[in-house]
Amino acid sequence: MLVRICLFLLVFAVLPLWKKLKINFGTSLVISSLLISLVFSVPLQQTFHNFINVFIVPSTFKNVIIVTLIGSLGVLMKKYDFLTKVNDALLNILSGQKKVMMVLPAVTGLLSVPGGAQLSAPFVNELGENLNVKPEIRCVLNLTFRHISMFLVPTSNALIVMAAIIPDVNLYFIILLDLGFVLLMQITCYFLYARNIKEVKTKIDRTKLPQYIKQLLIYLSPIYMIIIFNGVFGVDMLISVLLSFVIIFILCGRNDAKGYFDAFKKGIKPGTFVMMVGLFFIQNTIKNADTLIVWFGEIFAGSQGIVLALAIFAFAVILSVTTGLSYTAIGVIMPMVMSLGLSATHIAIFAFFVFTSSFCGYFFSPLHLCQLLTIQTVGCPAKGVYKEYSKLMPCLVVYAFALFFVYQWILL
Repeated sequence: MLVRICLFLLVFAVLPLWKKLKINFGTSLVISSLLISLVFSVPLQQTFHNFINVFIVPSTFKNVIIVTLIGSLGVLMKKYDFLTKVNDALLNILSGQKKVMMVLPAVTGLLSVPGGAQLSAPFVNELGENLNVKPEIRCVLNLTFRHISMFLVPTSNALIVMAAIIPDVNLYFIILLDLGFVLLMQITCYFLYARNIKEVKTKIDRTKLPQYIKQLLIYLSPIYMIIIFNGVFGVDMLISVLLSFVIIFILCGRNDAKGYFDAFKKGIKPGTFVMMVGLFFIQNTIKNADTLIVWFGEIFAGSQGIVLALAIFAFAVILSVTTGLSYTAIGVIMPMVMSLGLSATHIAIFAFFVFTSSFCGYFFSPLHLCQLLTIQTVGCPAKGVYKEYSKLMPCLVVYAFALFFVYQWILL
């Protein structure tokens, strides 16, 4: 089994090498899925189903379509200067470009759609150029501030999965526990990457503040209306995204129908579609590699105390790194925690730890879609971004463990 685990990790270690062979990332993910199937002796028929299920399972294929459409949403918002006007409004409300560079990703992060980081990435990139910020740091800032809402907004995918698994535990209590981690993460990010960026102040005309607030609300509407449609009124996410296209058409496209649809088509990237297909194929493959899941399950079941915490962390990180999703690990590990017969408070603390552990794997995963799209938008080498991550990564790990034990000491 150890040989299989080593081969499994090797498959992901060689992912960057496919690019040197001029094989795009989506295709390399498909190849990696096939290799993993071989390593864990997944039957050929099951491998075929893993691939076909990307297209025939509605929830999966819907996410493929949503992410592909997000590219068009970004192109249209750029064509009609939506985010420029949001940027302008924020500059006149917040009075500083550095502040905007951090706040804008957090605002667009409210859009709980895979790949949504590409909406803020062009503007963080532009502001970073104005402030002479290294491209790698622009990526880190966009990604870090983008993911605040993942911990604090109950409509985020990870929290929805968590609520479904532990319905008897107050979700807002978990969010409160998450808040400590989020604060530490953002403070650390600021001191590591943003503190020494020289601020460029914008003179504010207080009499025009209502005008800028109105401008912010109008030109952010394609983003926050998705949240309102989906989170408040329960409209399907795909329909909510399509309604955002209607909003842009009503605001700007009615007198420019040809330009609107040309921009829409321009935003549909076949490479993004293939990348999403490959991403979900590899997730399906890992979920059906039974010997892998059983092996980790045995380690988990035979542990306790600090060893249990280390086992949970390792399991969560590996699942999240290899799938590029945090809620995969949550969905696998939390049912095991529920079987331990713990109190609601203790389960909530474990839920926090599983959440933050899976985030550590997901955030730094080479399959993390927001990361892939941000690096692609900024146009810098992934190696440089990971070099910057080397400062942040150990801090997040320490925060996850420290808060896990502090919360137990205080609350139990």
